Amino acid sequence: MLIVINMVKGLMLTVVVEDSASMKKTNLLAQHGLSLLLKIDLTDSDRVNVLMDTGPSPDAALHNIDALNIDLRMVNIIFLSHGHYDHTGGLVSILGRIGKKVPLIAHPSVFEPKLKVEPYLKHIGLPFTPSMVELAGGIILCAKNSIDLAKGVMTSGQVERSTTFEKTEGFYTVKEEQFIEDHLPDDQALIIDVEDKGLVIVSGCAHSGIINIIKQAQKMTSVKDIYAIVGGLHLEKADNERIKLTIEEFLKLDPKVVAPCHCTGFKAVNKLTEAFGKRCSILRTGDTLKL
Repeated sequence: MLIVINMVKGLMLTVVVEDSASMKKTNLLAQHGLSLLLKIDLTDSDRVNVLMDTGPSPDAALHNIDALNIDLRMVNIIFLSHGHYDHTGGLVSILGRIGKKVPLIAHPSVFEPKLKVEPYLKHIGLPFTPSMVELAGGIILCAKNSIDLAKGVMTSGQVERSTTFEKTEGFYTVKEEQFIEDHLPDDQALIIDVEDKGLVIVSGCAHSGIINIIKQAQKMTSVKDIYAIVGGLHLEKADNERIKLTIEEFLKLDPKVVAPCHCTGFKAVNKLTEAFGKRCSILRTGDTLKL
C-alpha cells in the first residue's frame, strides 16, 4: 500500500536514556536500553513531540529527564518500538509525570510474553499489564499496520522480512499453550519524511532487520532517498558477514547521517565509522541530533 505523506520541516532528537554516558554531561545516568525524545516540526508553527521508548527503568529515565530540563507535559504521543523491558521499563512512571491522557502506539504483540533462555530462562518483556498502563494515562492503540502520527510522520507497522541475512534469533514466547521462538513481529520503527532531505529512519532495536525496515519505508512512501539512519541496529552479536552485508546496503543507500547506538555493538560501530567517516555520529545519553 502506497502512503502519500506531506514532508516535515525538520526535527530535533534528544537521547534520554542509552547504554553509554555522555562525556560532556556527567550528571546523566546510562543504562542498557533506549529512550528518545523527538521534537518534530510539521510547519513553521506546528510541532509534534514523540517519546520513542522509555528506557529500562524509571530511575534513569526520570533522573535524566529532570537533568535535561525536559517538560514531559509537552509529549503528545508515546511510541513503543517493541515490548522488551529495556525499552519500556520507565513507561508507567513517565505517564504519571506527563499527567494527561496520551496515545500509546505499539504493535498488538507488545504485551505478549517475551523470554530468553541464555544463560537461563528470563522474562525480558514489558513489566506492566495493559490495565496498569491505561490507569497511568496511556490510551493504548495497537495495530499491525502503519499508523500516521502526523503529516510526514508514521510508524513502520509490522515489518516484512525479505532479506536473507537478517535473522531474529534467541528469543521465545508462549502462544496457544506452546513455548515457541519469538521472531518479534512487534518490532517497529519511526519513519519521518523531511523536506528537501528524504527519509529519516529511527529504530529502537531493529530486531526485524534495519535493511528490511528501510525497504518497507521506501515501499510505503515511494521515497527512495534515505537521509538518516538512527538508533539501535541490533548488530552487537552479529557475525562479520551480516555486518559486512548491512554496511554494503547502507553504502548503496548513501545516507547523509548514520547515528548508531544501544544494541549496535562496538564492532559494527567501528565498521560504520570506517565506512562513513564524519557522517557516522555515535549517540550517547544526553546527545542531541538536529535533522
